[in-house]
Amino acid sequence: MGINVTLIIGIILLILGIKLGYDTGFVKGIANVISLFVTLITLALIIMLTASFREGETRNVTYTLIIMIVLGGVYTVVKFVVRSFKAIAKLPVIKFADSILGIIIGVVWSFLLYIGIIMLGMNNCLWGLSDIIQKDVDANQFLTTLCKYNIFL
Repeated sequence: MGINVTLIIGIILLILGIKLGYDTGFVKGIANVISLFVTLITLALIIMLTASFREGETRNVTYTLIIMIVLGGVYTVVKFVVRSFKAIAKLPVIKFADSILGIIIGVVWSFLLYIGIIMLGMNNCLWGLSDIIQKDVDANQFLTTLCKYNIFL
């Protein structure tokens, strides 16, 4: 049984997410998580778009482009709202609670980043690393379950 590099990277990302979440804070962390989530959805849509385009399914290509445009509009509105909350989070009493709650957001951020890395690896988008990620996922029950119930894959 070899070392599961993909699982070790996940643990490192989790520790890094906790540290960055505390340093960044809840409100700013939410902005980061929303950005990462939108990036993952966009990445999944681009993969779907290229697959549909290769197969000549113009209807799916059109739907995907419309979804991407709507997603961009929603992201712009959410970004504006989060910017307003950042001013409130700078108040002294709220700043400490913001840092503590930021740990939760840091964990979510690291999980989404980890899902993104696995998603890219499972779709052969990371060249040589894709084979390592696929072997690690097949060898580990936790990673297999994570991929099985992943909404992005």
